[in-house]
Amino acid sequence: MTPYGESAILKKMGGSGMTVKFGIIGLGNRGYKYTLRTIQAHKDVEIKMVCDALGHHFDLFPGVLNTTDYREVLANPEVDAIFIATPDDTHAEIILAAIEADKHILCEKPLEISDERITLIEEKLQGYNKVFEVGYVLRYARTFSRVKDFLTSGIIGRVIMADVIDHIQYGGYAFFHDWHRTRAKATSLLLQKATHSLDLINWYLDSDPKNVVAFGDLAVFGEVGAIEKFGRPVPDTLHCHECEIRDVCEESIQNLAKEKNINWSDNWPDSCVFNSEIDVDDHQTVMIRYENGAKATYQLCQFAAYYKREFHFFGTKGELYFDDVTNQIVIHDRLKAETLTYDNQHLEQQMEPGDEEQLADFLAAINTGKSPVSNLTSSVQAGRLALAAQRSIDQETIEHI
Repeated sequence: MTPYGESAILKKMGGSGMTVKFGIIGLGNRGYKYTLRTIQAHKDVEIKMVCDALGHHFDLFPGVLNTTDYREVLANPEVDAIFIATPDDTHAEIILAAIEADKHILCEKPLEISDERITLIEEKLQGYNKVFEVGYVLRYARTFSRVKDFLTSGIIGRVIMADVIDHIQYGGYAFFHDWHRTRAKATSLLLQKATHSLDLINWYLDSDPKNVVAFGDLAVFGEVGAIEKFGRPVPDTLHCHECEIRDVCEESIQNLAKEKNINWSDNWPDSCVFNSEIDVDDHQTVMIRYENGAKATYQLCQFAAYYKREFHFFGTKGELYFDDVTNQIVIHDRLKAETLTYDNQHLEQQMEPGDEEQLADFLAAINTGKSPVSNLTSSVQAGRLALAAQRSIDQETIEHI
């Protein structure tokens, strides 16, 4: 077993060498944690203002200006750059306003929830002289970026096929209690969750997706789950804290809080995961063909028994497998009948692996003018692929991208 060091991609980033003054827009779960753990902790960053439409988590930033109106952040002349961590369907509005305000922009993925809005953002950013980066953070995580190095080196030859699976055992907790549960707000969990892996597949295969066909449905959550659990549909107004089975239901936020030994918070979203309004799929299978001839299969399950994100690549000279639980990369050489295992000894301390490296890339791009690793082009591509896959599910068609 061989340990491996920092990837070639991460070595190129370097430091920023200047102080960047940030405005934060959105202090939900991802927003406040990334801001506290990563942005605020960086020596070259100063937080000048925070914003949350509901006024959440202002107390975590004592002495920092706060507002419930994002336009006040954009109007602040002391703010150089903004971090957008608001619901997906608000990204276009805020990005366009930030362009008008001439700010550097770091936006959580995905870019937006419709092709029309993605195109609008793409058009408005043409010729923009400030940095724009989307938070496809796994491109920066050590294991994932090291895989890119290996594939680029040709160690398994020309990559012909990829097989990728996202096992998500926390789907109900993360996506079906809040705004992610409806197409009006999220369009598809392929766009909200799977987009990380779809972006990586595009990156690893180093080609544009050409065609996609996909299948998906609701099997556990939504009305089908209500029929199984209650024998009838449940009202859209039902919440965990008032439900008669809240102490025994495996999807109850209150029950999950007890299991995790954390205190219940009144502002936690706790809409029933079995409500009939839920219309996003809880499992999908996607098949993709690329311009360079490579093919990929991808599966997402929101009710898996355990968590794991795993990738398996088949090349003309061998195979490469890795997952983000063991953080090991295993390479099988077909021609020499050898197997090599590379072990990532770095322990990620952030909420998501790659958080620190993503911010470093953003700051370096501001300082040098170079395009970030996760840029507009790659983000547009990931978004359009996810949307095309969902259209394929809905219309039972092969979609051309």
